[in-house]
Amino acid sequence: MGDHAYRYSGQRFQPCAWHPLADKLRQRIEQHLVTAQPGHWTFNSLLLNRYQHGEQRMGWHSDNETELGEHPCIASVSLGAARPLRFRWKDRSHASFNVWLEHGSLLLMGPGVQQQLEHALLPRRSDGERINLTYRWVKT
Repeated sequence: MGDHAYRYSGQRFQPCAWHPLADKLRQRIEQHLVTAQPGHWTFNSLLLNRYQHGEQRMGWHSDNETELGEHPCIASVSLGAARPLRFRWKDRSHASFNVWLEHGSLLLMGPGVQQQLEHALLPRRSDGERINLTYRWVKT
């Protein structure tokens, strides 16, 4: 969803029009971040991932696609079942850690996160479905 095509997991996705609720949420996030958090917090793309159960996962990666620019800022909204997002340092200089993504939570990954860290949604016993909305800025 959004204004520009985006490459994800080796595939190029053409955008569909903004859903009114997704666009309203994007605007609210941007308005809040303009005053609360320095950085480039405007978004023109939304990637939606659906995890039907805890065995569905996302492997270790950084969001480092060329079209995201050198220092991407990413806002991730979680809906549904709570799951931990695991982070690890690329150079393994520090211990890995979890960030619990509860229903309705907003995780911000600012400049430098994708350069220094990788993250994964590891398999876990889970009772429910989880949807993740990931807002990004995609270069044109």
